[in-house]
Amino acid sequence: MVVVGGTFNKSGKIQDVSFQVASIVEIGLDDLLVKPKDSYDASLKFVPKKTCRKIPVDNIQVYEGLRKPQCGDLVYFYEKNWNKKETIAVSHVWELRNDPGRGVSALITIADKQDWVSIKNLLVLDVNNTEK
Repeated sequence: MVVVGGTFNKSGKIQDVSFQVASIVEIGLDDLLVKPKDSYDASLKFVPKKTCRKIPVDNIQVYEGLRKPQCGDLVYFYEKNWNKKETIAVSHVWELRNDPGRGVSALITIADKQDWVSIKNLLVLDVNNTEK
């Protein structure tokens, strides 16, 4: 379940929304006793049922594949290497190649230089052929 909280202004509208994933330990009439996941404080918390939302895990398609980039597609490249240096770029896919043992790579432009990157690091922003 997800517990929703935040900061409210004078008119009662929520301003800074926060979310916390938790598991239900006990169900009361109007409140729940929950255990937050991935929390530094492992203590149980009482929360009103009205602030909670069930996660519909029975509707999740776990076998859905990611969109694979094609030549001409606009992509977002993100990579974080071993020394925690992040590389980010927005580019078009100029070429694709499949190297045995390495998988599919795309030729994109990063900082005014063309480079081959794994398609696992690409998010398709727009497709070249609008019929796909």
